Amino acid sequence: MVRINLLPPEVLEKRRWEKWYPYVFFAFAILAAILVLVYAYLMLSGGAKNAELQSLKEESQALQTQADAFGIFEQKEQQLAARSTVAQKALASRLQVGRIAEEVSLVLPDEVWVDSMVIGETAGLRVRGQTPRSPSQSMDVGYKSVAKTLVRLNELPDIYDVWLVNALNNIYQRPATETTGEAPLPEDVVAFESTGKIAAPNPPAANAVPAVPAPPSTGQ
Repeated sequence: MVRINLLPPEVLEKRRWEKWYPYVFFAFAILAAILVLVYAYLMLSGGAKNAELQSLKEESQALQTQADAFGIFEQKEQQLAARSTVAQKALASRLQVGRIAEEVSLVLPDEVWVDSMVIGETAGLRVRGQTPRSPSQSMDVGYKSVAKTLVRLNELPDIYDVWLVNALNNIYQRPATETTGEAPLPEDVVAFESTGKIAAPNPPAANAVPAVPAPPSTGQ
C-alpha cells in the first residue's frame, strides 16, 4: 500500500520542525535554571561580602575611636619630651656650684682653712681664709701659703682671673674644747681674701668624662 501525502510543502516543513520544540524548551529551561542559580549565588556572595565589608568598617571605626582616645597620651608624651629637652638644656647651662666648691676644697693647701666662700655666676668667687704664720713674722711661711692658694685656684678650669684682695697678719683664737673647757692659746695667722671669675658653663658633650682636679701637692 502506497501512502500519498497530499499536504503542501510548507505544512510538511512546519511539521518536521515541531518535533524539536520540546528539546528547545527543555534546553531553555535548563539555561534559565542555571542563570537563576548563578544569580542567586552572586546575590548571596555579594551579601556576604557586603556584610564582611560592613563589619570591617565598624571594626575600623572602633579602632579609630580607640586611637583617638590614646592620642591624648601621645600628645602628653610629646609635651613631656619637649619639657625634658628644655630642662636638660637649662641644667647643662646651670652653674655647678657644688662641683666648683668641691674643686676648690681639693686644691687648697693643707695648712689653709676657709672662713667663708661665695660662688656665683655674676658675683664670681670670693674666698676668705686663714693660714698659720711664723712667730717671727717672716715672709716664708704664711704668705707663701696664700700665694700657693691663689696659684691653685687660678689653675682650676672653672675659675680664672684670681686676685688677692688683701692679706693681713692676725691673731686667731680657737674655741674652747669640750673636754677641758679651756680655749687654746691664740695663734699667729695670715688672714686673706681673694676673688676670681667663674667661667660660663658649657653643655656637656655626649659620653664626656668629667674632669677631676689634680690632688694638692704636699711640698711647700
